[in-house]
Amino acid sequence: MKFLKNLFAFLIPLLSMLITFSIFLLINNVVENYKSKISRDYSIVIVTNTPLEKDSISELAGIKVEKIQVLPNDKIITSIKSSLSDNSIELLKEKLPNFYQIYLEIFPTSSELEEIKETLLQNKNIRKVEVFYKNHNQTYLLLLLLNSVSFILFCIITLFAIIIIAKQIKLWFHEHSVKIAILRLHGASILYSASSILNYALLSSLLAFLISAAFLYYVSHNMTVLFPLELHDIMDIEINLTLELMKIFLLSFCISIFTIFGVLLKYKINND
Repeated sequence: MKFLKNLFAFLIPLLSMLITFSIFLLINNVVENYKSKISRDYSIVIVTNTPLEKDSISELAGIKVEKIQVLPNDKIITSIKSSLSDNSIELLKEKLPNFYQIYLEIFPTSSELEEIKETLLQNKNIRKVEVFYKNHNQTYLLLLLLNSVSFILFCIITLFAIIIIAKQIKLWFHEHSVKIAILRLHGASILYSASSILNYALLSSLLAFLISAAFLYYVSHNMTVLFPLELHDIMDIEINLTLELMKIFLLSFCISIFTIFGVLLKYKINND
């Protein structure tokens, strides 16, 4: 019974931290996938007086321009030519401005779009700029908000997990102070004296990792657990499970080991 009590004292704070971290990883992957997806579909439309030199625009607001595509005027003329005379069509061809679509490597934020618009309009050859950011901006901002909230929550829970684990180690040292004193009198190192608490921490870290890994695997294949069905179209993400599981594994063991060694170092300084 005491074994389970000591085990759960480490397991619960670690598991809470790793589950929160898993949720943050999932949401972060959703945001990155959504950015990649909409950046392929999203474009900025500009209207110019004269043909644009495509090489003149390689970067906007620090974002690289992937390509600049011409919007053919023929389509515009074809759609209205039935109501125009031949002379009017010829005149329209001469007077009609040039239309271009600018594709960026990543989807910009609202502030970046405003900066892009201002930069483009400084070019006297450009008559009008349409950024269309409202089409995707609300969903993107919602995902960014969720990402930020999950990260802040993870940081808070991690802080509390470290505090709880450190207090549990201190309590263990207090309960076994006589045993540790005897071992140290016989020449045992502080690390050897605390071997049992290290075993609890490592076993708890392994169990917390396995449970959170199973959680990450399940939720990554069932994203509706975290997101409503209405957002199902953007939940089709590609997640590198091996990489994300490695992050969870390292976090689980690093937090336990560094917390224990931190308390051990403090105990050694105070008692030597």
